[in-house]
Amino acid sequence: MADGSELSLILIFLTLSPVVLLTLILLAMNEFGNGTAQCIEKSCSKNLHKGIKLSKFVKRATAELIKTYVRTSSLGNFAEQFCTMSMDSMPSSTLWGSSPAERLQSAYIRLTELLPHVTMVLQQQSDLNPYLGSLLSDLARLVIHGRHLALRLSCILQKLQPNVALPEPAVGPTALLPPQNIFQQKVYGCAVLTRVQKLTLLTARELKSLRGQCTDKT
Repeated sequence: MADGSELSLILIFLTLSPVVLLTLILLAMNEFGNGTAQCIEKSCSKNLHKGIKLSKFVKRATAELIKTYVRTSSLGNFAEQFCTMSMDSMPSSTLWGSSPAERLQSAYIRLTELLPHVTMVLQQQSDLNPYLGSLLSDLARLVIHGRHLALRLSCILQKLQPNVALPEPAVGPTALLPPQNIFQQKVYGCAVLTRVQKLTLLTARELKSLRGQCTDKT
C-alpha cells in the first residue's frame, strides 16, 4: 500500500502531460532497477555509503539544474534573490533534532515534502515550454533521484531506529499552492530547486556523521 508521500506524488503524476509522464516512467525504469528491494536485504553501512554518494550527486546535479533553469527562465539580474525567497506554501530546507538520527529523520521528512513540489515545477515548465527537452528531462531525473535518496534514508532510519515509525509527510503542493502567473511560476521553480540543493548538502553532512553509528548488529 502506498504511503502518504507516494499518494501525493501519484496524484500529481495523474495531471502530467503524456510526454512528461512517459519521460518519468522511462527514467524510473532506468534509475531504480532493483533499488526498491526490501531494506532488510541491505546492510546499514551499505545504505549509508550509497546514501552519501547519492546525496552529493543530487546536490551537484541540482546546482547545474539551477543554472539551466535561471538561464531558460529569463529571471534576469535578480535571479539569486528570487531563488532564495521565502514562501509560505513551500517546505524549508532546515533540519531539526538533537541527535544525528533525529536530524536525518527530519531530512527524510523535508525531502518527501519537497519532491511533490519538484514534480509540480516539472508540470509547470512542461506547460510553459514543452520543447525544453533538456530542462524537463533534468527535472524528471531530479524527481527519480530524490525518490531513490528518500528510499536510502528510510532504510538507514529503519536500521538506526527499528522501533520508531517514519512520520507521514505533509500534504502535497496541489492542495497548498495559490494560483500563480507565469513569473510567479518561474520564481517558485527556482526557489524549489534552491531548497533541494541546500537540503541535500545538509543531508550529506548528517549521513557522514553517522559513519560510526550505522553498524549492523545481530
